[in-house]
Formats: sequence, C-alpha cells, structure tokens
Amino acid sequence: MALSESVPSPSWRVKARAVASSSARRALTRKLGEGVLADNAITQSKLAEMVLDVDASALLIYRAAWLRDVKGQRNSREAALAKLHATDRAQSVIDKAVQIFGGLGVTHGVPVESLYREVRALRIYEGASEVQKIVIARAHLAGFER
Repeated sequence: MALSESVPSPSWRVKARAVASSSARRALTRKLGEGVLADNAITQSKLAEMVLDVDASALLIYRAAWLRDVKGQRNSREAALAKLHATDRAQSVIDKAVQIFGGLGVTHGVPVESLYREVRALRIYEGASEVQKIVIARAHLAGFER
C-alpha cells in the first residue's frame, strides 16, 4: 500500500497552513481601534488554536506513515485517527479564519471563502468521519476481552 493510500493527502495541510497564514496577515493589517486585530487576546487565541490544530494533525499523519513505511506495520487505526483529526481540524481552522476575516471571509472571490468550500469537500473525499470513528472504535475495542 502506498503512503498516499493510508494517510490523508498533503492537500489538507497545505490548505490549513495557507488559511492560518492568511489569517495572521489579516489580523496584523486589520485596524481595530488604536491597534490591529492581532492585538486582541481572542484573536491571538484563535490563531494559536489554528497553529496547534495544523501541527497536531501533522504529527498524527507522520506517526501513521512511520508505522507503515519504517516499521512495516498495519496502520489502519493510526491512519483513521490522522484522517479524522486532520479533516475535522482543517474545518475548525477555516471556521476561525472566517471569523477573523469577518464579512470579508464569506465574500465570493476571497481566498478564505473558496478554501472554506474546498475544505468541506476534502472532508468528504478523505472518508466520512463516521467511518473513521468506526475504524478507531473497533481497533480500540479489539484490545479488550469480551
């Protein structure tokens, strides 16, 4: 099985990082009172959560790939964890970006708006979240006696 078949495609990470970067640039340039939006603690919290979501998802993906590529082990559970987390967190990242961009975030033609639609499609493409949850739960339950 090729790596691309067992873990999420890199496109989620590229999109999520692009959204986080766009949000940081927007927060640093958007005037708010005497300062900029980035001076606001709530905005800083959203940006921190975005970075955390992207990096945590990447680590789950790297673990799944490492198990498959280096250890030669089956990685169904880890791949499902990575897919579920990465796609859910990508949606969370884009939601936060739309909040940071405000009304501009839902304006047709603005990159954040188009990324919002792309990320939603990515969640479908990577496999329904419910299916990933079933794979995770079955793998977890397999470790216990009936």
